[in-house]
Amino acid sequence: MKKLMDKIMLTCKQATFFSSMKSFQKLKFVHRIQLKLHFMACKSCHEFDHQSQIIDKSMVDFYQNTNLKSEECLSKEKFSQIKSVVNQHIK
Repeated sequence: MKKLMDKIMLTCKQATFFSSMKSFQKLKFVHRIQLKLHFMACKSCHEFDHQSQIIDKSMVDFYQNTNLKSEECLSKEKFSQIKSVVNQHIK
């Protein structure tokens, strides 16, 4: 039974990782369920998720309401390079 629970329940570290990642990509069904179960048991991670959503929304609002010069934004190539490095580190 303990092994089954270890596979189902996420650690707080895993939960915050998936909470952050869901802003950038759709999570697998299993991870979404695990995250919901973890949030039901861990109010701290649930609060982290809520605060992350507020920060993400604030950043989108800021970006949409700010006239950034093109040189202040990442090029598509640089963005792809950063994304590749991040993806290598999370595997």
